[in-house]
Amino acid sequence: MEQAKKHFLKNLVGFSMVSWVSFAIGFIATPIGTRLFPPEEWGKINLFHTYATLLASLCYLGLDQAFVRFFREPPGNISRAGMLSFCAITSLSFSLLSSALLLFGWRSVSAGVTGDPDLPVFICLCLFSSSTVLFRYLSLCYRMEQNTRLYSIQGILHVLLTKIGYLAAGVGGGRGATAILVLTFLMAALTGVFTLIQRKRFDLRLTAQINKPFLKDMTLYAAPLIPLTLITWLNSSVSSLTLRQLEGFGAVGIYSSALGLASSVNVIQTGFNTYWAPYIYENYQSGNSRRFFTVHRLMACLLTFFGLTVTVLQVPIFLLLGERYRGSAVFFPYLFLAPICYCLSETTGIGIGIAKKTYWNTIAFLVSVLVNLGLCLWLIPWIGPSGAALSSAVAAIFSLALRTWAGEKYYQAIPDYRYLVYAVFLMMAAATGNILLTEQSALKYALFTVILGLAGFLFRHELWQLIQTARQLLHKGD
Repeated sequence: MEQAKKHFLKNLVGFSMVSWVSFAIGFIATPIGTRLFPPEEWGKINLFHTYATLLASLCYLGLDQAFVRFFREPPGNISRAGMLSFCAITSLSFSLLSSALLLFGWRSVSAGVTGDPDLPVFICLCLFSSSTVLFRYLSLCYRMEQNTRLYSIQGILHVLLTKIGYLAAGVGGGRGATAILVLTFLMAALTGVFTLIQRKRFDLRLTAQINKPFLKDMTLYAAPLIPLTLITWLNSSVSSLTLRQLEGFGAVGIYSSALGLASSVNVIQTGFNTYWAPYIYENYQSGNSRRFFTVHRLMACLLTFFGLTVTVLQVPIFLLLGERYRGSAVFFPYLFLAPICYCLSETTGIGIGIAKKTYWNTIAFLVSVLVNLGLCLWLIPWIGPSGAALSSAVAAIFSLALRTWAGEKYYQAIPDYRYLVYAVFLMMAAATGNILLTEQSALKYALFTVILGLAGFLFRHELWQLIQTARQLLHKGD
């Protein structure tokens, strides 16, 4: 096997370790959570995550992505430690400022999470988001250095505390507010420990390093990403927020349980995306864009078969959930489309980042948000949470199409789009069949068999390549 392929796969597997552990822990945590917490309280916990993610994402100011883009070529002759310190301090300062400003409206903010004004929940929201901001940069350091061991240790500890640790609060009462308090304490403690461990990475002597070329390059790259973070958050959260307004906390809890199971596809997506960005910026100037197309085809194959397999195994999987949550099995395959489309767009839209035309991401996600919101307002009153899932799927397809078109405009890496069509068509067919044939199990599984057979035929070359690659990896002598 070529040395370059071995190196790529080794790092991809290494960075995927956190995703696999997260998948395993999440697979355990979701059934436990649905038994410890009623849907209304489970919905509050998930809304806390939703609002905390928004606050943290806005406070990055796009500098986290700028740090990734310029990690190997810091602008303005600034040191890497100086660039890290500038990005982290700026983001964290904005986080603290935002928390101070939000204090004037803490009643309405906390009511959005729990339904009633709750000052401790508001404080937790601010502390959790600030901890998330700092932890993001600590994690990016290991990621960009391609240090798979330390990245995995840090990521696995984060998953253990944020997905399992706080569930202890559900024993005896199952109150969402109590779980939020425990979750915030665990996140703040983890961030504090890793800040001490990685303190030598920071260089606080910024005055002598910061200059106009540095500020110009960082601002031009990061500024368009500020509205993008809000739009991206809206795109992923609009379904839950609309359900909260139209159906209540219980519907959010049921929808979130299905979303948690569908996000199992992140076991592939997250690990891939973590390594993909450093790999692109290290190799895009080599003139060999064919390697990017190979990765695209293999990812389309892996994502499709993973999504179809979980869809086929839905009955035993949903038996693990609390009884009040099992109705979400009807629509959960639609929820696979969002992570699948996002991951595929990372392989087709690489030209956006290479050309530093980040405003195209903003446009793509804005269109997706508008489509998602419009469909949610139309479909949720009609078919409830199923409408939210379908809206998310259609919006994801729009985003994939726009990011692909824009990315290929600046860097042509995908000469054949048929693998996009295969992945989207097969998953949409399975999801639609699942919801239309709910009461006809025999016919539904016959359809699943046909779809799996078709997928095997369409991706036959990619399946063979994956098998051959796995065999080569297992033989050290090759």
